[in-house]
Amino acid sequence: MFWTRVENDYNNSRPSFITELRNKRSLQYRMQTILTSIGKMRGCIRQNERLKPSGASEADIMNQAKKNLSQDNKYKHGFRFDHAWPILKDMEKFADNETVTLPFETKTGHFVSSQEDSSTPESPTTVYPGLSPFSLNISSDDGGGSSSRPIGVKKAK
Repeated sequence: MFWTRVENDYNNSRPSFITELRNKRSLQYRMQTILTSIGKMRGCIRQNERLKPSGASEADIMNQAKKNLSQDNKYKHGFRFDHAWPILKDMEKFADNETVTLPFETKTGHFVSSQEDSSTPESPTTVYPGLSPFSLNISSDDGGGSSSRPIGVKKAK
């Protein structure tokens, strides 16, 4: 249904110098090629941004990303979709979602915790399920208090 509408809109609004009609399969393949290339380019840009070159402008990062992309055998002729980049670069698919999945998260999205059942609505474990409520007060002078390590085997003798 969606690609049928895309096919109709494309063929009805194409410029007069393009005489060939494209079917929906052709449009799907073309879009897949564009999205794959945009994704690869976005990855190269992220890689260059992580290096944080001092004083580098967006154009410098883009040019370096194009050089990095051209080192890939599939893209040895360079990035061919400069015309589509401004439109597609901000798509949700290519957004910088650096979501970190916690190792104790289950497939259902619930967290596994021994304290989960006994927590009150105001407790920190409700806000961050599965995490123990402790303080990281580095400046305290209490010598570690109750959160210090247990006495080792050698020290106990």
